[in-house]
Amino acid sequence: MTDQSVDIQDGGEGGGHRSTRGESADRSVAEREWVRRVWYRSRIGLVVIGVDLLLMVLLMGGTVVAYEVPFSELDRIAEGIVPPYVYAFSLFGALGFVFTALIEEFDSSTGDLLRYNFRLPAALPLGVGIYLLSGVILGNSASEFPLVAGTVFLAGLYVNLAYKRLGALARRLLPGRRKNG
Repeated sequence: MTDQSVDIQDGGEGGGHRSTRGESADRSVAEREWVRRVWYRSRIGLVVIGVDLLLMVLLMGGTVVAYEVPFSELDRIAEGIVPPYVYAFSLFGALGFVFTALIEEFDSSTGDLLRYNFRLPAALPLGVGIYLLSGVILGNSASEFPLVAGTVFLAGLYVNLAYKRLGALARRLLPGRRKNG
């Protein structure tokens, strides 16, 4: 047989469906086409932006509106090691990156939009880590809300840069093997 071998699949009542490797390659390319499509012409891109906007509105509502917790048990749970504003501001920063990246390149593909959105979950542990390190680095001034919230926001906005810089800081501060040379 040649390079384009024929696969025969049973089509039901004695009829067969013939497909070549070329046709299956065309189908796989067509299935991945949505990733390359401009985000505002793709259903998935529009859904991702809709979820981002909804998350932004919910975070704004959660940080702006003062609300009372009806059960005292929930109030005690809310007073954990990391205050809720740390999560909110790290997500604000990451969402800020998503929207500013779309402003710079409005015709980004859906794949680019999804790649930008992977910063959202990456910003959460980064924001928590910066909050926990702020107590060590800043001392008593770490309890100042605007300073810590602003730092956490910037870490969410610049996730890649913050991870690189924190990695470099950890290599300097933590004991371990160092390369000589």
